[in-house]
Amino acid sequence: MRKILWILTVGMILAAALAVAYLLVRRYQPPSATGPMQAPVSLASLDQQDLPPLPNLWLHINSAEALEVFQGAPLIFTVRVANQRATNAAFTNQAHEAYLSLIQQKVAKGQISSADAQPILELAQQKQEVKVARLGTNEQGWEKFVHFEIAAVGSPPTPLTWPLTPLTTPEAKSLTLDASSRAKVDYALAPQAAAQVPAGDFEITAVLEVPAGAALPQDLWRGRVASLPVRLKISPVPVQPSPAEQASMNMQRAEFFSTTKDWSNALANAKAALAASPDLIRAEMIVGKAQEAQGDLSGARDTFLNAYRLFYQQHPNSYEAPEYLVYKIATLDQRLGERGTQSGP
Repeated sequence: MRKILWILTVGMILAAALAVAYLLVRRYQPPSATGPMQAPVSLASLDQQDLPPLPNLWLHINSAEALEVFQGAPLIFTVRVANQRATNAAFTNQAHEAYLSLIQQKVAKGQISSADAQPILELAQQKQEVKVARLGTNEQGWEKFVHFEIAAVGSPPTPLTWPLTPLTTPEAKSLTLDASSRAKVDYALAPQAAAQVPAGDFEITAVLEVPAGAALPQDLWRGRVASLPVRLKISPVPVQPSPAEQASMNMQRAEFFSTTKDWSNALANAKAALAASPDLIRAEMIVGKAQEAQGDLSGARDTFLNAYRLFYQQHPNSYEAPEYLVYKIATLDQRLGERGTQSGP
């Protein structure tokens, strides 16, 4: 899901860049038989060069933008930060460069006169400044300025008081967010803490807030940005859960323990989910990952093979192979072969 999110984000940026090139083409068509080329106009509103740098924040809970869990389900909050304005500016510049090359080729081929092309070339040569946003210091990391807000659906937000604990440490405390840099941090709501959270329908937002008066170097970004809210519905645990509900509860815990690499608990909960619902491919995958982590390569290979069979039973007309399963089976075959060679005569 995370990979899909970034692919979609890059795709949207590319679409925006192509739109810029399209607008350039539409705004400056070659001269027609009935009149001269339009005079150039400023692209200040299009390029937005006067905008300051601005970090962007994304929040996912259990890798989702909306989810429903039962009470007691552990949760992982993932916060990502980037500089979308810088990314947009970089892609806009790439679009300008591509259009500049196109017009120069047309001039070289005699399809546009140098005089007619000059206004377009001047426009295409404009560069949008790629402004970086600097966050945090080695003494006071950027993640210290992240907090969460919660609201019952339809109510104003308040600070989230659930006992979240950092699950990962950011690779860098001090960030210079340019067009390509990204950073993330994960927080966990462990099972014991999750058991104390009431049922309800919530919207949760991540906030990055650096006060104007913070004792930080003057070149660091200050302000407040918030993610889009994640819709989280927490339902009471059924008195007599159905097999599907029991499998769902076990899977929620299996996913958490898999992410935190607590392989014993991940394996136990994934097997319990399969006992309730034997066709869960994701549960098979967690079992396989846990077996591999614990050194049972042969058992892991058999588990991933079973997940592969389940995939085609459930998706008989799929034209896309389950790449992850194919990869895991192949790498485990290789590792088992190497192990056999090392233990041979």
